Amino acid sequence: MRLAGSWLSKNIGPVVKSVLPGTALTAGFGLLGGGPTAAATYAATDVLGSVPATLLGRYVGRNIKNEGLRNMVETGANIAGSLAGAELGGALIQGGQAQQMAQQIEQRSLVNRLPLAEQAGELAYGTQYQLTGLPDPTQFDQLLAQQLSPTERQLLQGAFVPRV
Repeated sequence: MRLAGSWLSKNIGPVVKSVLPGTALTAGFGLLGGGPTAAATYAATDVLGSVPATLLGRYVGRNIKNEGLRNMVETGANIAGSLAGAELGGALIQGGQAQQMAQQIEQRSLVNRLPLAEQAGELAYGTQYQLTGLPDPTQFDQLLAQQLSPTERQLLQGAFVPRV
């Protein structure tokens, strides 16, 4: 435990310094895309993702003799941590998929000038798949029977029969 603590204290400073340029870029893109709050959120989640991941990459690669390969392991871990941090930052800012879908439904109801309850009721639960206007399965079968020739119907039915 003491050995790991000394390794960590020796490596944390250089790792933080190596992560900061990427964090600054992430914060800059957050500032451009969402303002100061987004910049701070993305910067914080980038550091929270990148520093531990890069430390892990450095620890895993510490016995690799080839310096290029060792750097690739550390860089790959840094990038993975940064991507994970960006996902976390996006979820914190946007509130996750459920909140994003609710926001989209509300926007659609405003654009279509429909009551929100009506707009939400026209979607399959947990999706953006619109149910309004879909034919009843019986009507759909009748429509197919009218539109397809007997040979086409036979081919279509054969496509759905599992072959053993």
